[in-house]
Amino acid sequence: MMTSMPVNSSPKVLENGYQAPNNPILRLAFKILCVIAVSRESLDHWEDTKKQEWKDHVSIMVNRFQNTNITAGLVLATATLFLSSVPPIEHLMAYNFSISYIFAMVSFGAALLSVISGSAVLVIYETSTAHKDMETLKCMPRHQVIALLLWLAYPSVCLSIATCCLFVYLYRLLLVWQ
Repeated sequence: MMTSMPVNSSPKVLENGYQAPNNPILRLAFKILCVIAVSRESLDHWEDTKKQEWKDHVSIMVNRFQNTNITAGLVLATATLFLSSVPPIEHLMAYNFSISYIFAMVSFGAALLSVISGSAVLVIYETSTAHKDMETLKCMPRHQVIALLLWLAYPSVCLSIATCCLFVYLYRLLLVWQ
């Protein structure tokens, strides 16, 4: 059976999942997610994963994830220190209040998640670039692209939460001290 198509119509071109949506609010959210996840405003560098630009991007991202893991490890160690020790001078460093422990626990948990997820992203990011599967990035539907970007952004988001909670914890100490 033959289907006929009117002369003035053209076949529908599927939109690539890695391009920003047309809605201005969704476009802005997509750009912010791209900046957090891959340090760029768009995913245009996914066009051809065989170019040198892609290899340079992968090298930059691997370096970024390594630095994120080191920073998250330091935040994790600091939060662990405060959680596992008693204040040396009660009136000077009063971090034995329950609200202080809550901030320290949130910081500890977020830093631990950042280290774990950052290590996983790092291993997968380094090994996946050697495979031909990277060419499938440009054919992925938008919901898969967003899931991938969220996964790539997760270590940075966790590290941000951990650092903010640690700052609030330390700031709380300064307020109690004064």
